[in-house]
Amino acid sequence: MVCRRGGVHYLQYDIVDKMEADEIGFEAVETVLQLMEQNPLVEFGTPGPLTHFIEKFYKEYQEKYESLLIKSTESNPTVHTIWLLNRVINGNKGEKQKVLIKLLDSISKNKEVEQEIRDIAINFLKYHEEQ
Repeated sequence: MVCRRGGVHYLQYDIVDKMEADEIGFEAVETVLQLMEQNPLVEFGTPGPLTHFIEKFYKEYQEKYESLLIKSTESNPTVHTIWLLNRVINGNKGEKQKVLIKLLDSISKNKEVEQEIRDIAINFLKYHEEQ
């Protein structure tokens, strides 16, 4: 079944609906991140149903969630995981925030990363410099 909203197909809504119907929980976070890694230039929404799905586990599994996101972002940064990383940066302070901003900075300078993804990292870095 493909979800239709305003004449446009949004498969991610069906994916999330199915995971929720099957009572799939935190164990799906890594798989969703892998899906994003396999599609580095796809924007899965802002924030979108997949983000809402995985972020609902953030408070309960904060350390594990952050670890999975950092691992994913280090191995294959994507349009969406950079965006997710920035949301985690915004939710942290002090040394942890500095470490995450450093990761964002390293991605922005990595010539092996698609320019579009580096540009997103640069824009988030500019935002954090202004804070």
